[in-house]
Amino acid sequence: MQNSPAVTASKRFLDGVWTGPAPSLPELVVLLDRLLVSYHDTPDAKAPYGEFDPPGNDWKTLYEQAGQRFPGLGLYPTADPTEPESGALMMGDAIDDIADITADLQTVVWYADHHGAAYADAYFRDFHFHWGQHARELLVLLHALTHR
Repeated sequence: MQNSPAVTASKRFLDGVWTGPAPSLPELVVLLDRLLVSYHDTPDAKAPYGEFDPPGNDWKTLYEQAGQRFPGLGLYPTADPTEPESGALMMGDAIDDIADITADLQTVVWYADHHGAAYADAYFRDFHFHWGQHARELLVLLHALTHR
């Protein structure tokens, strides 16, 4: 398998979150920060990753496992920054954030293992809109929890 910043960062996050004891909240902050920085270090690759379907993730099990690893996390208030006039408060879910980031990064690693770094990089960058939003919203919560 070929490595790239996206693949390295994905593996580092997955190993840090899912191998051994669960990371502390400050350690989770570091994993998320490094993951987000790696987006900027990943080449803007174009690859037809959509031609190859990765195996589906068992999201329900992933969500349950994330909840077991991070029992102190859960729902948190958030707002849509693109709708500042609405004042509508929404609820985020830290466990959902971790599960969704994990599922996306598992797919990055799958593409790297089966089709090469260019495919993994393309998926990583294209899906930054999804995993990146989860990571940033989760970081706001973690920042508040670790700096009270």
